[in-house]
Amino acid sequence: MLLLATSRLSAQLPAGSIAPDFTAMDISGQSWHLYDLLAQDKIVLLEIGATWCGPCWAYHNGGALQEFYAEHGPAGDGRTRVFFIEGDPATDVNCLYGQNGCTGTTLGNWVDGTPYPVIDGAEIAEAYQSTYYPTLFIICPNRKVYEVGQFDAAQLWEKATSCPVASGVNNAGIFDFFSGTDLHEICGTLNLTPAFKLINLGSQPLVAAQLQLRWNNAPLQNVNWTGNLPVYGEADIEFNSFSLSGTGTLETKIATVNYLDMDDDPADNIHTDYFTQAVDFNSQQVLLRIRTDNFGAETYWEVRDDANNVLDHGGNEDVGPDGGGKYFGISSGPGAYGNLAFIKDTLNLPAGGCYSIHFVDAYGDGMCCGFGNGFYRLYNLDDPMTPILWGGEFEAYDHRGFGAQGTTNATAAVDDLFAGQIFPNPANEEINFNFYSMSSKSTHCLIYNAQGQVMFEQNRTLMAGEQDWNVSVADWPTGLYLLQLQAGEQRLTRSFVVGH
Repeated sequence: MLLLATSRLSAQLPAGSIAPDFTAMDISGQSWHLYDLLAQDKIVLLEIGATWCGPCWAYHNGGALQEFYAEHGPAGDGRTRVFFIEGDPATDVNCLYGQNGCTGTTLGNWVDGTPYPVIDGAEIAEAYQSTYYPTLFIICPNRKVYEVGQFDAAQLWEKATSCPVASGVNNAGIFDFFSGTDLHEICGTLNLTPAFKLINLGSQPLVAAQLQLRWNNAPLQNVNWTGNLPVYGEADIEFNSFSLSGTGTLETKIATVNYLDMDDDPADNIHTDYFTQAVDFNSQQVLLRIRTDNFGAETYWEVRDDANNVLDHGGNEDVGPDGGGKYFGISSGPGAYGNLAFIKDTLNLPAGGCYSIHFVDAYGDGMCCGFGNGFYRLYNLDDPMTPILWGGEFEAYDHRGFGAQGTTNATAAVDDLFAGQIFPNPANEEINFNFYSMSSKSTHCLIYNAQGQVMFEQNRTLMAGEQDWNVSVADWPTGLYLLQLQAGEQRLTRSFVVGH
């Protein structure tokens, strides 16, 4: 059933949909009306699961929602409410308490240790078009609903704080901002048309606002908006198109609200995007190296030109370019990578110019660092030891821009050491140096302290494949150290810190 569910994700409620209302009684006999809670400016979190669902049982008992509820429910700051919804009509309420009298299948007692309300509510799961279990939704006070992943308490709160929450009399906010590009590294020029939703968060109707767009503190455009928005009313704002180049800060600001210079809550009056200059590769051939995490089937990537045409791609095609943060327990589709696998690919770009690479993680936790130290790295083909562009620690998507010069070095050698990484950094008890050797070779490792003294030295004959060297640093003084790995004519150098 879980495998079938993951193939029907198009039925899920689109992000930003109006949440279906419900009135339901929990298993303790208390009645709950969703829209009444939202009218009290509460943020509501729904966990929709089934008593027979293994991933639901693991997440439910992992403590994330219990911690979230303790901090932000009625006994905490009071800003949220949490509900567990049993969504399978084939089970009965007895299944929530365990095996005794259960019609269907249950993995245990779902009520014991659950401080928030539990509802036997298959009709709620159907209304929210839940096509797999567990599904988590955050519902904002403006009645908009967003699916979220099986996050920890801190990540859930980060998602919850993106909800607009009304307060004060004259109050407006910037939400759903999109600069006009997913890229924040500028190659040549970027043509942008920023847009966002202006939302009234005050008890007084919003009738006027002055909106400013600035680049490196220089004015780009002012918009004087007028209308009549009730509380949580929205207006679509779009600036004129313009071009950016170089490095800088794009700032969007609500300057006045209802002809007043002061907003009762200015925290959401400014949105800032930071742009940097994209790196350049020295040829039309770029070396891409990937190490997957413990869930290699979640990874997908694309290389695109400056017209957004896809030139190359890899990884699980069932994830695809829009599949970030939407799958749970995804199976290996066409092109899927294995777990903890190393992949090497040469990207043959058609001409000199501007390009981008886009990585997608189906679960929404990136490639590093919770479930394996995965990464991606891009190199000049004639220097496969020093990455020019790299990443791996992101959520559902990572979009990076780069440039390529118009000449190609076709004779570059790429078959040697895979650039390594040190973790943890800073280190306390020991460091782990992880790298990959494309062939068997004799290797010499040295570690120096900041004064140039040798703290560690070792020779090894390595076989081809992944390598891990562990070195105890428990007795080393706090400070900066340099690791040097020599293999034939090649040398890897990495710095790290010991901090006790």
